[in-house]
Amino acid sequence: MLNARQVQILLLLWNQDHSGEYLSKEVNSSRRTIIRDINTLNQELSVKDTAVINSEGKYSLKIHNYSQFQELITQFENQDRNILYYLLINDYLSIDELIDKSLLSKTDIMNSIDRINQRNKNILEIKSKVGLGYFIDLHFATKVDLLSYLIAVIPKEVNLNVLKNDFPNDLKEYLTDNQSIAQLQAISLIQSANIKSFYDHKRNLLKNIKESNIENQIELVSKNFSIKLSKKRLAQNISTHLKRYNLFPTFISNLLLKQMSDLKQKEPFAFEMAQNLQNEIEKNNPSILINSDFLALYIINCMEIKTSIKPVKILMYTAQRSIAYINESLIADAVNNISLTSVFNTEEFNKQILNESYDILVTNGFNDGLKHTPDIVINGLIDDATISRLKKLVSDNYFHNNLNQMFPRKNYLYYENRSNNYFKVLKNVLKYFIDEEQLDQKMSVKLLNREEEGNQLMINHVALPHAVNETNFSRIFAVDLKTPLKLNKTDIYLILIVIVNDKNDDYKQLFNYLYKILNKKRVTQVNVDKNYENILRYFRTE
Repeated sequence: MLNARQVQILLLLWNQDHSGEYLSKEVNSSRRTIIRDINTLNQELSVKDTAVINSEGKYSLKIHNYSQFQELITQFENQDRNILYYLLINDYLSIDELIDKSLLSKTDIMNSIDRINQRNKNILEIKSKVGLGYFIDLHFATKVDLLSYLIAVIPKEVNLNVLKNDFPNDLKEYLTDNQSIAQLQAISLIQSANIKSFYDHKRNLLKNIKESNIENQIELVSKNFSIKLSKKRLAQNISTHLKRYNLFPTFISNLLLKQMSDLKQKEPFAFEMAQNLQNEIEKNNPSILINSDFLALYIINCMEIKTSIKPVKILMYTAQRSIAYINESLIADAVNNISLTSVFNTEEFNKQILNESYDILVTNGFNDGLKHTPDIVINGLIDDATISRLKKLVSDNYFHNNLNQMFPRKNYLYYENRSNNYFKVLKNVLKYFIDEEQLDQKMSVKLLNREEEGNQLMINHVALPHAVNETNFSRIFAVDLKTPLKLNKTDIYLILIVIVNDKNDDYKQLFNYLYKILNKKRVTQVNVDKNYENILRYFRTE
């Protein structure tokens, strides 16, 4: 079993590569101890070929099986949550009492206490008093808040007479049923908690969260950043978030910390702005609970991206909001050309489908009560395999929805060729599109040069001259031929000119899409009218 220091090293390397000197400083151990710990970690990780830590230059973690690695991290998290749970519902517990309640060994308990203290310095510290035992000293939120979160994440056998109907009516709009029940259960388990005092305090916190104030604070902070934002929408989202968060604080798990760390590297200015915004809000309201990382997710979500392309509309249901916000950012970062809407209960999910048209449905968490079958199901955080599946679905929908934009009528030509020479015909049709101001001379030369150099692509009797350009979206030109051309001893019935921007993944998805269509449905000249509508219909997905 790994000790607390070794788990901390593993988590540090999961976030990014580090030198031995850095690790030694972070875990307060010698370089020799770090080397021994790395060897121990590699032995543990090699049992199921889960991962390996390479030591060339800086130490780096290479994960072979993400689901097994996630199970390993979750195992430690669950141990830590159990220790926290028993210390929260008791004022003091001796080591023997902790062993009896948690069913863990003394070594496991001490490692767990060390891990909790190392990773939660800004939130709490587990201390001990001679003659009394271990207790929790909280720096952030209250015992009820932390216990509520633990019960919501890992439900415990508690008093089932605590019903959601006991929850204050004026606060019901902010929490899910699962959260409100968990909170009531937590209050009933902590002897010093008083339900009236607890919710009176929460009401006072919520009373001081005003959307107009937050909008002014966003306006002030955003002047120092060149981030284009929908400020009104951001103020609404953050105002709602802060009310929910102060009523039911969420504590970020280690699985989410890794994703958050990756996002910070990709969107550093959003996180910097979020920290400044937190500082500004706290000036006027120092008692409010805020986590700037969550604010950053809302800032990223409200960044304005202008495009003339119709995005693929995704509806995602997630029971737990913190998981939803991380997944939203992961999806937005990995998948282009989407408009993602999140909902947090099944009723809203079913209602949205009736009121709006969505291309893809995604669900996460408990799916009871859903009236529509999802296209993708996520369990917790979205993994690479699920993102790949989502990319394929988005790709098909994206090109199907935007074919008219990429391939407008003016990009179609029916060409009555008198020659079967491919290059001669290609020169003529490129000149036609130049004359029609649909193509410039520079791009025409690039396309022709690539073809003459042998960079030819043919799929099922269709020639695809292609080149890259600084374009906002891919462009397609279709040339219907009166008689077939000859290219490398192959009959060509259609020329499909494709211009893409290779600085994003769209071009790969476009060629995958075209390949799938062209490989499935052969272009023929028999009994088919030569016109734009038929070509457009041909490239629509079935």
